[in-house]
Parts: sequence; C-alpha cells; structure tokens
Amino acid sequence: MMRNPPLIKPMQLDALALPSQEVMRNGVSLYRLGGNNNGAVRLDILFKGGYAVQEKPLQAMFVNRMLREGAGSLSAAEISQKLDYYGAWIDMYSSQEFNHITICTLSKHFIPLLGLLETMVKNPTFPEENLETTKRNNKSFYMINSRKVDVVSQRYFEHSLWGEGHPLAHIVVPEDYDAITVDDLWSYYSKVYASSNCSIFIAGTFDECMTNAVAATFGSEEWGAGEPVGSILLPPAATMYGRRNIAVKDTMQSAVKIGFMAMDSSHPDFHRFRVLSVLFGGYFGSRLMSNIREENGYTYHISAELDAYGNRNSFMISSEAANEYVEPLIFEVKREIKRLLDEPIPEAEVELVRNYIMGELCREYEGLSAKSEVFINAWLSGEKFSSVNDYISTVQSVGAAELREVARKYLSSGDMIEIVAGAV
Repeated sequence: MMRNPPLIKPMQLDALALPSQEVMRNGVSLYRLGGNNNGAVRLDILFKGGYAVQEKPLQAMFVNRMLREGAGSLSAAEISQKLDYYGAWIDMYSSQEFNHITICTLSKHFIPLLGLLETMVKNPTFPEENLETTKRNNKSFYMINSRKVDVVSQRYFEHSLWGEGHPLAHIVVPEDYDAITVDDLWSYYSKVYASSNCSIFIAGTFDECMTNAVAATFGSEEWGAGEPVGSILLPPAATMYGRRNIAVKDTMQSAVKIGFMAMDSSHPDFHRFRVLSVLFGGYFGSRLMSNIREENGYTYHISAELDAYGNRNSFMISSEAANEYVEPLIFEVKREIKRLLDEPIPEAEVELVRNYIMGELCREYEGLSAKSEVFINAWLSGEKFSSVNDYISTVQSVGAAELREVARKYLSSGDMIEIVAGAV
C-alpha cells in the first residue's frame, strides 16, 4: 500500500527573545539574555575605543592581549592556571571601535572567575619581559601571514576602502611591532579602560546572585581614568577605486578581492542586500560558485559577503586562483554582476536562497551563547536588537523583483576596488 509522501513546508523561525538592559549605578550597561539550564554562562566585556583611537599602530591589540600577562599580584602563569583550573575559555581581541573580552565557563565557577577578570581589567601590570615575548610571537605570525596572498590582498583592500590617512587604512609593517613600548600600553589603557566606556553582556544560565556580583564588581563605583569615547569611526578619507596589483614572491596562485563601501547597517536596503549577497556568492549553489568553480573550474572557492566596520559595511567578492586563471575569473565575476542587472531573478532561485538562509539562521541561533553573539554584533553595528528579527522577516518575505532592484541600485555604477595579490 502506497503511503503519502510527507508534506514539504517552508521553514519557519520564530522571532528571537531580545536581551534586556539594566543601567548599573555607575552608568555601565548590563545586557542579559537568559532562559536555559545547561549550566554554562558567557560574559562579554566591551570597551569603546578599538583601533580608531590608538595613537600608534597595534596599541589596541597589544593592550588587550597583555591583560592576561600579569595583573595585581598574579603572573601570566598564575592567571593561566586559574583559567585552566575552572575550565574557562577566554578570548581577548580588538576591533575597529571596541576592545573585547569574552569568557565562557560553567555557571558554578562564574563568581571566582569574575574576581579574576576584575583584577585583569582594573589592575594590569604590563610586564616588559612579557611584552617583548608577545611582540616577537605576534611579529613572527605577521611575517608568516605576509606570505599568504589572501591576507595581503585583504590588507590592501582595506587600504583602498578607507583611503590613505584613515586610521583603518594603515598597512601594518614589521617596524610597528618593534615600536610598541610599555608606555604606549599605559597611554592607551588609561584612555579607554574605564567604566565610562564599558558595556557588559551576560548570556546563558545565570541567577540574581551572579548578576548582583557583576553589578558589585563592575557596576557600583566609577573606575578607570578614561573619559567617555564619543563617535569615533571617521568616514572613508577617499576610497581608491580601480585595479591594484600587489606582488607576493614565490606564489603559485593569486588572491582576488573586488568590492566597495556599501550602505550603513541602519539603511532600509541593508537586509535585502544581505540576501542578495547570499544569492550572488554566499553559499555553495550561489551564482559565483556555480559559474566560476563548477562550470569553469577557475577556483576551489569564491564568495561574496558584507563585512562590518562598526555601522559601516563593505561588499567584497573574494577568491584565490592559479595565476593563469586570474583574468578569466575577474571577467566572469563582472559577467555575473551584469547578469544580475540585466536578467530577472527566478523566484525559484530566491526560494532556494531563502531556505538556505533560514537553515543557517536556525544553526546560528542555536544556544544562548550563539544568540548573544548575534545581538552583540548588531549592537556593535549601531543597530537595535530588534534588527535581528527584522532580518528574519526580510528573509521570509523578500521577492525576486526587490532583489533585482537592490542589485541595480548598488551594483550598476562600476565603481569597484579590485585587488590582485600574487605573481603579478
């Protein structure tokens, strides 16, 4: 007896519960996202500043990385031992406008680790010997990356994107590592690491006792000497459109970056452009992958995506190819852009992309730690938390005609940055 096949229904994703905000006594905002009982918690401490306010290249990066190299009476080894003892994972990095400290641990170990974080944030020692070691290690990593065509092309793409003289356009050189001193670290630290520039996110399994501990540690009295950092990310100095060939020695292939400065995250077309970029080059069945990898075999991988710089976004097509395929690859990219402009987008293709994105969002939003990261990224972009749900709604409702209109609005000018790094 024949059974009826299962019904195929469009994938649905309910709107996400938004973080709640509490402004603590000293003005530090605490954002909470709770609701599960898996026994783990994530804490993010963010300081406004980032690369945009540093006086010397690499200042922000080294200050944040050196926080765990000695604090109070604790050495770097003792800090690492405490983190290992409690099974905590910690990440410390800097971005364009913020310095980030993220720690994940079991909820039962949260309060003792909070005390360790307080010491690291409020009482670093920046030992010179550890700084020299950190400089050598990071410089060595930089030198290795400088032989990778993808890394080199990204550096020059950002240089062209922001324009000569912009803080984010600087291409780091080996001498920048040598030039960092302990005094540079203290100068940046005293300017940025203060309650006036601090925001905190907590997500996962936590109770009132834990949030009270956060408030007592970071939210009661003002701490740090820094003044509030205002709006800091300057507009591009002068975007450098056109082709730039960057020679990288002894390479068998070249990296290609093509793109431009796109709209701000608050722009009405932003979410539709995100969907368009997936259709164009954001998944394995995208137009760029189907043409340039599957049909022509010019590359193993090619992508198109929006990259965030605070509330600004760049649109970038990225790939690597054998040197003899670079020009044909670029030709096909431009041909696919023209096809987006000239030909209607089939509704079936939009439906395929819609289902792909919804599946990815279901995976991306699994667990409160992952959801917290999504909301933090929206917050870093200057968006409201509700913009996360706005994107879900756009994915579920956008049509082919809307995507074609967006393509014609933003891809038709021909003003593109074009970087080729390799054997050129």
